[in-house]
Amino acid sequence: ISLIFHTWPQWILMALFSGIWAAVVFALPVPGCPKGYLGPGGIADGGEYPNCTGGATGYIDRLIWNNNIYRHPTCKEMFKTTQYFDPEGILGSLMAILTVYSGVIAGHVIQLNKSSRSGILIRLVVLSVVSLVIGIILCKGRFTGGWIPINKNLWSPSFVFITSGSSYGILAILYLLIDSQHLITGCPFSAMGKNPLFIYIGSYILYNYFPFNFYTEQSHGMLMFQAIVGTISWMFVALYLDYKKKYYKI
Repeated sequence: ISLIFHTWPQWILMALFSGIWAAVVFALPVPGCPKGYLGPGGIADGGEYPNCTGGATGYIDRLIWNNNIYRHPTCKEMFKTTQYFDPEGILGSLMAILTVYSGVIAGHVIQLNKSSRSGILIRLVVLSVVSLVIGIILCKGRFTGGWIPINKNLWSPSFVFITSGSSYGILAILYLLIDSQHLITGCPFSAMGKNPLFIYIGSYILYNYFPFNFYTEQSHGMLMFQAIVGTISWMFVALYLDYKKKYYKI
């Protein structure tokens, strides 16, 4: 409660952004699409809405930016879509701000409770549970579907709450193991944190090369496996650079 009172103007702003997102997504008429459509279009939904990729989110970006937006969304190959769609569009950016603010909240928790490690842990766990419950309710506990599906391309509220809740939980575990009980040193995560720019740029340059990326079945499970393998590969690169004391900065 003290956290809410401490940052109440920011909470109001986040509520406003969320309200704008919901109002536009669920109330804006999109030609040829049902109101509130949140699917990928193409052959999804039995091919009933082939030109509705992203619903109102995609429609607004195409209306404002015309064809000057991202042309190869991740849904294109899996669902055979034909519409351009920018996963970092206008409405998606509103929800991305909410994700950023979830990190700000974690920072506030740690800064405002420096004298109580147990207080930090309890608050992080509470944030994790509350965020996960909200996210699960929004998606009805499903990997696909629900009132608001978990969708990174749309940066949907359920995606924000599920990922933020998971992050709070992971942060709580790492805080317990590293800062509180000193059971581990933070490696390999600390090694990746020492070369974030190198890893970020490298992931783009070497995106099409094994083992950072490789051809796999276009299913959510296999694409997740591909992402995990790529992340672990970059972790080993970071460990090697840390071992050699090579750090790249601007």
